[in-house]
Amino acid sequence: MDMFSLISSMSPLSSESLDEFRNITTQNDYPKGHSLLDFNQVDRHFHFIVKGSGRVYYLRNGIDITDYIAMDGQFFGGLESLFTKEPSHKAMELTEDSTIQSFPFDQFEKLCLRYHDIETLCRKMATFAFLECQRRIEAIRFFSAAERYELLEKKYPGISNRIPLKHIASYLGTTQVSLSRIRAGVQ
Repeated sequence: MDMFSLISSMSPLSSESLDEFRNITTQNDYPKGHSLLDFNQVDRHFHFIVKGSGRVYYLRNGIDITDYIAMDGQFFGGLESLFTKEPSHKAMELTEDSTIQSFPFDQFEKLCLRYHDIETLCRKMATFAFLECQRRIEAIRFFSAAERYELLEKKYPGISNRIPLKHIASYLGTTQVSLSRIRAGVQ
């Protein structure tokens, strides 16, 4: 699914708005390991994974910690840097060969000012992102690592075949050894 198909199902745009949005969007194929955002770089683009996967991560005391995972049909960005226009303390990399649609966030904001339907789309996207963040916080606070893994597998069937286990373990807040034990009990 491409970004515009998803958008049409979330918040339909007029043909004029859709054309304007398409005009600021590019699509590229990148190899596994490609960096979409490096540490201390200001993020200027918002991305959509047409096909593939990626992660947002940071380093804490020299340890690589996965903060967010995105797969086929999901938006992907260094949101804090994108919104504040300050250098990012996180990085973004692709975990598979991926097809990515990207648009400059400043141009998207200008479209929001010109087109009410795009502004509505932006509000719906922000609400969705807020709810996803809330669900993640609640999962960390209230569920065991095994329960979090089950939720992740439901959300992303087959994720363990596409994302390295060390990144999944980090995302779940557990060790790779513990994740292997959890998976042995789940499968």
